[in-house]
Amino acid sequence: MVKGTVKEVDAKGAIITLADHVEGYLRASEIQRDRVEDARTLLKEGDSVEAKFIGVDKKSKSISLSIKAKDHDEKVIRLRSHAAISWLTNLC
Repeated sequence: MVKGTVKEVDAKGAIITLADHVEGYLRASEIQRDRVEDARTLLKEGDSVEAKFIGVDKKSKSISLSIKAKDHDEKVIRLRSHAAISWLTNLC
């Protein structure tokens, strides 16, 4: 997971500043599970975001980010934790 700040946002996505001279791109379709028509409706310049690193486009040398994938991973971890707790509770 990476944390960053929205540098620029347009309808298709946002440029996220991750560190000095390091930026990633968050496509509108990777902001949330539901369809996002315009990223500007959910993000604005200066917003803090936490996202998952999902790849690098070698051709354009851009880092791809996803909030949707981060949220999915967090949900899976919570479900696994809950299942483990239930299993342990049943042992007692």
